[in-house]
Amino acid sequence: MLRHSLTRAARAMCSIPIGTSNASVRSAVFSHNVAFNGIRAIHSSPVRFESSFSTNSLDVLPKVDLTANSTSNITITPPQGSAFHRPRQFTTTLNPIWLRDNCPCPECIHPSTRQKLHASSQVPLDMAPASHRVLPEGLEVTWSKGLDDVGDWEEPAKAQPGHKSLYPWDMILGSYGGTPTEHRATTRMNHKPILWDKKMMEEKVLWLNYEEYMNTPEGLYKGLRHLQDYGLFFLKGMPTKDDEVATAAERIGHLRHTFYGRTWDVKSVPNAKNVAYTNLNLGLHMDLLYLEAPPGLQLLHSLENSVPGGTSIFMDSFKAVELLKKEYPEDYEILTKIPNTFHYRNADHHLHYNRTTIVVDPLNDSLTVNYSPPFQGPLELPAEQMATFYRALKRFASYIEQPDLQFRHTMRPGECMVFANRRVLHARTAFDPSKGSRHLKGCYVDLDMFKDKYRTVMAAKEEGKF
Repeated sequence: MLRHSLTRAARAMCSIPIGTSNASVRSAVFSHNVAFNGIRAIHSSPVRFESSFSTNSLDVLPKVDLTANSTSNITITPPQGSAFHRPRQFTTTLNPIWLRDNCPCPECIHPSTRQKLHASSQVPLDMAPASHRVLPEGLEVTWSKGLDDVGDWEEPAKAQPGHKSLYPWDMILGSYGGTPTEHRATTRMNHKPILWDKKMMEEKVLWLNYEEYMNTPEGLYKGLRHLQDYGLFFLKGMPTKDDEVATAAERIGHLRHTFYGRTWDVKSVPNAKNVAYTNLNLGLHMDLLYLEAPPGLQLLHSLENSVPGGTSIFMDSFKAVELLKKEYPEDYEILTKIPNTFHYRNADHHLHYNRTTIVVDPLNDSLTVNYSPPFQGPLELPAEQMATFYRALKRFASYIEQPDLQFRHTMRPGECMVFANRRVLHARTAFDPSKGSRHLKGCYVDLDMFKDKYRTVMAAKEEGKF
């Protein structure tokens, strides 16, 4: 009943007829970007798709090779020199099942929730187009079959043939062009990171005024883009208020609340439960790798710093991975396969997690590094793997400790470092608390929150909204 009601509401709100082929400008029920299996589908409210081509010049429209009532793949070839031509992919090939599953009409995608109103498993495996039309605004397909497994809780019409779909050219042309990496970089905005060393970061480091970051879309864009590219930027002119770091973090996304609290203080205290809360040298590391999902971003805001020492150090772990893979490929492979152990067992907490040092995720175009010597637990490996693992880890660490790969800065009050916890290693030199005070305030933001904000801000930038 719920889906039946939603579908009827969707029809009432958004359904509009598809006009005749004579119109060069048609109305369609598509407007907002949403991802379907990596494709940008557009839907939810009527907008007009304009075409500079008249219907008397159909030769400039894409050529569609489609056999009615056939389950064969559909090929689309835009004429070279036309507005539909995609230089990196001359021909687009589409599977009929995928095409029907991703129909962007309001009967298949709810216009306000933007969520599918059917399951992929409901599309018959012998789904085929009954007919089609090539229109200036997209490919219109009438389907030979309805959806399977339609019960009384859903609109019975879905079980009938004749459903009509309109696919905007921007949605389907070049859908899987180039390599999967290139495609995902476009649809998910997973832009390739820029690997850096000391010299490059000294030239490229971003110092962003806090007021600009907090109050302008351009300022937020600069910070987010620098995080995506380099994994690190700094804020300056930030009020030295106790909880201001939370305000800065929430400009990106919700705070990650951990057992350290919503925010936490980094300063030397007696009987510390974490090496960060001492005045000792703290080597390059990442935070909270003993959690199933370590936070993606970390912010550290300097409230006080009058001690000798306490210099912050940063290093791009992706650069170390690149060097290891190039010079010691066998050790690179070992660190992608043999897990390390991370744990925290103190202050009535016992956290434990095994993960490989290098994680390559081709499905999501992501590289993740897990390196945190202070929180490494006893390895849980067969004895015959120990020497192999330690050799590979030692070689990896040799790159991490190279001074020419490290960027150093002593934080001043009112400055805040913002960095990617799963990429940028951070450290601190020892300091003397008897000769002053050093107080940083920190918090975390999950990687999903960053990616969400980054993609929406990037889209707004591309659309000329600021």
